[in-house]
Amino acid sequence: MLRDALSRARKKNATTTTTTEGGDEEREEEEEREEEEEEKREGGERQPRQSVLKLSSATKHIFSIGWPTCLQNVSAAIASLFAVSLISHHENTTCVAAYGLGTSLCSVTGHCVLWGIGGALDTLSSQSYGMKKRRRVGELLWRAVAILVCTCWLPALIIWSFVEEILSAMKFPKDVAKLVEVYAMTYAPGLLAQCFSCACLKTLLACKKSNTVAKISIVSSPMTMVLTYVCIAKMRLGFVGAPLALTLVDVFKACCYCLSTFALDEDVKKCFVHHHHHHRNSRNRSSRNSTVAQFGKAAFSKWTTFFKIALPNLVLSIFEWWAWDLMNLLTGQLPNAKDALAAQTIQTNSMIVVYNIAGCVQRGASSCVGNALGAKKAKEAKMYATASLISAFLGTLLISALYYMFGFECMNFLYSNDRDPSTRTILDDYVKPLTNLVSLFMLLDGVQLGLTGVVTGAGFQSKTMPALFVSYWMLALPVGVFLAFKRKMSLMGLWIGMSLGVFLHTIWVLFVVFGGEIFKNSKWTIDWVEAVLRAELAVARDDEKDASTTVDEEEEEEEEEEEEEEGDGETEEEEEEEEEKEDQLGSLVGDVEEALLRRSLLK
Repeated sequence: MLRDALSRARKKNATTTTTTEGGDEEREEEEEREEEEEEKREGGERQPRQSVLKLSSATKHIFSIGWPTCLQNVSAAIASLFAVSLISHHENTTCVAAYGLGTSLCSVTGHCVLWGIGGALDTLSSQSYGMKKRRRVGELLWRAVAILVCTCWLPALIIWSFVEEILSAMKFPKDVAKLVEVYAMTYAPGLLAQCFSCACLKTLLACKKSNTVAKISIVSSPMTMVLTYVCIAKMRLGFVGAPLALTLVDVFKACCYCLSTFALDEDVKKCFVHHHHHHRNSRNRSSRNSTVAQFGKAAFSKWTTFFKIALPNLVLSIFEWWAWDLMNLLTGQLPNAKDALAAQTIQTNSMIVVYNIAGCVQRGASSCVGNALGAKKAKEAKMYATASLISAFLGTLLISALYYMFGFECMNFLYSNDRDPSTRTILDDYVKPLTNLVSLFMLLDGVQLGLTGVVTGAGFQSKTMPALFVSYWMLALPVGVFLAFKRKMSLMGLWIGMSLGVFLHTIWVLFVVFGGEIFKNSKWTIDWVEAVLRAELAVARDDEKDASTTVDEEEEEEEEEEEEEEGDGETEEEEEEEEEKEDQLGSLVGDVEEALLRRSLLK
C-alpha cells in the first residue's frame, strides 16, 4: 500500500512539475549541487553511500550529535540540585516542597506539551535533511514555533494563573499552593522562550550542527549556576529567585539559538532561502529572485501533516510525563505531605543525572536514524538502533552503579541543614530507603529512553502508545496507589509501582525496535524498508502540495503580468487619443482666432 501511494504521489508531482516549466527542477538541481559542494568542503566527513556502517562508527555518530544534549542535561541537573540545596539552606521545608511541586506543574502543563509536540521535528526535519529538502526544514521550524505558541504556551499561561485555586481545591497546603503559583507565573516568559529554543535546537541537530548546540550549552551552563546563586542568595529573592534564574537563562538560550539558526550558521541559513522562478508570456526571458521564507506562509499551513507525527509524540509524552507528575501529586496526599514532597523533590532532582547519557543517546539516535531513512539507507538505520541499545545500557549501568554506591552520601552532603531538624528526618526516613530501588529504576528508564530516540527518528511513535498506557496508567499508578495508601508503604509504594511500569515499557520498546527479526510480519515492530517508504511518501505529499501551490502562484503572476501589459497598451491608446484631441482643439482654436481676426478687419 505504501509503495502504491508513493508511486501515485510521484506521478502527481511529475505532472505538476511539468506545468511549472522546470522551475522546481532547477531549484532541486541547485540544492543538490550545493549539497555536493558542502560534502567536498567537509573533507569526506560523511560516509560514502556504498560503505558499510560499522557499530563503532554508528556509536561515534550518535554521540557526536547527541553530546551537546548531555551537556545540557548535566547543566540542568546541577542547576536543579544547586537550587534545591540553596532553598533548603536559606528557606524552609515549605519552599522545598513548593519548588518540587512547581517544577512538576510546569512539566505537566508546559514542558510535556512543548517537547512532545516539538518532537515531531526529530522525525520530519531529520528525514527532510537526509533527503536534501532544505527548504522544507526551514518551513517546519516556522510551523513548529507557531504551533507551540498557540497550543502550548497560551493554554499553559491560562492554567498557571489559577494554580492556587486548583491546588487548594485538591486540598494541598495553602502556603504551598500560593508559592507554586508564584513559581509558575515567574517562569511563564521562560516557557515562551523555550518555544523558539525547541524548534531551533531540533533544526540544528537535524542539520548535524551539534557543535553549534555545544557552544551554546557551554556558555549557558555556568550562567545557570551563577544566576541561580545570585538570585537566591545574593539578591535575597529566596524562593522566587529559582524560577527567575531559569527564565533568564531560557531567554538567553532562545536568543542564541535564533541567532545561530537565522544569522550565524551559513549552512542552516540556506534552509530559509528558496529560489522562485516565474516567466513572462510577452517577454522571452525569466527573472530569478531569492526570497526569504516568510513566517506567516510557512507557519500557518500544512498543520495536518505536522500533527500526524506530533500527536502520537504528544500522547507518548502525556502518558509518561503525566503519570510521573501525577505521582508527585499523589505524594502530596500522603501523611506528612510536606516531608514526603520534599523527599520526592530531593530524590527526583538527584536521579536526573541518569538522563545525561540516555538523553544524549536519544537525541543522537533520533537524528541519525531519521537522516539514514531520509537517505534511503535502511541497513544503516538498523545499525544505529543497535548502537543506541548498547550505548544506553552501558551508560546507564555505569551511572546506576555509581548512584547505588554513593548516591545517599552525596544527597546527605547537599541537603542536610542543621537549622532545620526536619531535613534529617526526610533524608533518613524517606530518601535513604529509596536509593536501591531508584538505582534499578534509573537503569530501566535509561534503556527505554535511548530506544525511544530510535522510534522517534523512524516515525513509529504510534507503535508504543498502547504499551505506554498499559504500563503507567493500568499498572504503575494503580499498584502504586494500592501499596502507598492501602498497604501504608507511603513513598516507597509509589516508587514500586512506577518501577513496574518502566520495566514493562522497556520490554515493549525493545520488542518494537528489534522484534521484527523474530516476528517478520508483526504490525507492532519497525520494518526498516517500510520506514524508508513512509519517510519518502510524507515528503512526496508535501512536494505535491508545494508544486500545486507554485502552479497557482505562477498562474496568478502571469494573469497580473497580462493585465499590466493590457494596461500598458490601453495607456498608449489613451495618450494617442489625448494627443489627437489636443491637435483638434489646437486647430479649432486657430480657426476661431482666424475667424475673429477676419471679423475685426471687416469692421
